[in-house]
Amino acid sequence: MMRRPTQLALVIAGAFPLSACSEAPELTVTEEPATILICEQATTRIMRMDASLDWSSPEAVVWSWSPADDPALDDTQRKWFSNPDEAKPDRGGKQIVITASGGGVALIDYATAQATAVIEIGGNPHSADFLPDGRVVVASSTGDTLSLWDADAGEIIQKLTLSDAHGLEWDVMRNCLWALGGKQIQRLHYHPGADPNPLTVESTVDLPVTEASKRHPRHGGHDLTPIPGEDAYFVSDMDHLWRFDPATETFAPLAGRHEMADVKSISQLAKDGPILVLMATQDWHSTGPRTLDESEIWELPGARIYKARWWQE
Repeated sequence: MMRRPTQLALVIAGAFPLSACSEAPELTVTEEPATILICEQATTRIMRMDASLDWSSPEAVVWSWSPADDPALDDTQRKWFSNPDEAKPDRGGKQIVITASGGGVALIDYATAQATAVIEIGGNPHSADFLPDGRVVVASSTGDTLSLWDADAGEIIQKLTLSDAHGLEWDVMRNCLWALGGKQIQRLHYHPGADPNPLTVESTVDLPVTEASKRHPRHGGHDLTPIPGEDAYFVSDMDHLWRFDPATETFAPLAGRHEMADVKSISQLAKDGPILVLMATQDWHSTGPRTLDESEIWELPGARIYKARWWQE
């Protein structure tokens, strides 16, 4: 059963909470409905959904991309994008990097909803992130690989091994890349001018061992996303949610809810905002995400959603 979502909004005026804005009438504030970016595998689409509307209504779709409708792709390339499993906007929201279990990775121009660069990497690409110079790192889970893709050059310039690679996040503060895979997180340094290996592993941190994690010899970490307003990251594994502190390279159980299985994605709507999770309810997918406390649940009828994240540029 779907609980109709309450009205959610992003405040566009620095990082002030609503209460602070109400006390400062001289500040001009505009509101935009909060939106959620989803990887929908039943129809092979990336969709940006209005969180304030019933998702059974076509009006809830703010933006979408489908390989079948993209004139920039040929028939062979379209096959690479079966089962899309990651979508992240860049830090300006002008383009989105997309990965798919079918083996493909693409950069999508948001304004035109068309691919500007595509490549077949293979190995079940599961996540990606932008580096400061525009290059992209891709995590392939069954390929146990991190691939450094130079889209302008149209080539993979480096590959590194990471078992069951699943998550990637660029750390602006530390000027490094965090990569989540299997039972560990790696910290990688990026040397843009280095040839032939711009990425080097600086440290490796083991994920916490629990009785539940012992049941999964190979699989472990799944999603890795920053916690807004904190120097910390959300980490999901097969059975738990964690808070990762990059300064001390340590884990702590996530406050509010630690035990939660099959979380494919987790994100928070700004500092102190609602935490959104996509918890698989059938095989590896679900018809919609929910807030961590399950006070709000969205449902797209007939969908097979793999990841759902708050849209945040």
